Amino acid sequence: MTIQNQIRCLLSINKSIKRVSEKTANCRWANFSVAAILLCFIPVGTATAATKVMSLGDSLCANNIASLRSQVAQTKFGSTIDWVGTKKDGAYTDPDNECHGGWSAAQVLQQPKSNVRLPSWEKNPGSIREWVQTTKPDVVLIMLGTNDFFGGNARGDNTSGFLTKSLQGVVDDILLLRPNAKVVIASIPPFKWDINKGVDANQTKTTANAFLKQRVTKLSAQGKRIFFLDMHASILARLKQGDIFSNDGLHFNDQGNKFVAQEWTRALKAVLQGTQTPIIPTTSKN
Repeated sequence: MTIQNQIRCLLSINKSIKRVSEKTANCRWANFSVAAILLCFIPVGTATAATKVMSLGDSLCANNIASLRSQVAQTKFGSTIDWVGTKKDGAYTDPDNECHGGWSAAQVLQQPKSNVRLPSWEKNPGSIREWVQTTKPDVVLIMLGTNDFFGGNARGDNTSGFLTKSLQGVVDDILLLRPNAKVVIASIPPFKWDINKGVDANQTKTTANAFLKQRVTKLSAQGKRIFFLDMHASILARLKQGDIFSNDGLHFNDQGNKFVAQEWTRALKAVLQGTQTPIIPTTSKN
């Protein structure tokens, strides 16, 4: 029993006893006085611990830091968020993140004995297992898979052939190390050049996204705190209102980053409010 509960027990007087001796009455009054004094010095509640949130991704994640944190800061729960990660980018009050520009899902996972080449510019690359063990996040926001479609001497190999296995491995490692964490994984955004009349022609990507949705539904049914955010469909719907891509057709312009941050903020709010629905509603009307 906590000290507060013990004090409250002293304050509780059985009103059913109509006749008490003077001695008993004095005793009760003494207990009441002591309890009242103690309550003046002992706080009834304790401060709520901050929720540690990790943004995990590539350059799309890095480019979205400013918009996402600005939008989250304006919410009622913004002051309770502690952004975590082993990287520190940008002039932010809380610069921690896990946004690794140019990285594929396979490189983030670094499956043992997979011989996946890492980006040549990384001096201390690490892996999802090290990052999670170091920062111990309560919530992880994941959007990975874009760079698995590219290969080169500096960035590493094209790993789109086993994209679903890589994404599954990243999620599984997080849940293994942080079984009580809440994980939100977004579908992989489309490339502008693959879109034809509002439809993404990249079958590898759409297959991977369908896999993610099914995987999340399955893990959720098993009691895991995992959620799916269909960023891909949401972006396709938003494009009907105007272009949100930068000139390279891969990254987003300012409006695009604000939109992506809006979707992440909606997802984070739903998760923090305790939603039990594994599929996070988006602004998509598809």
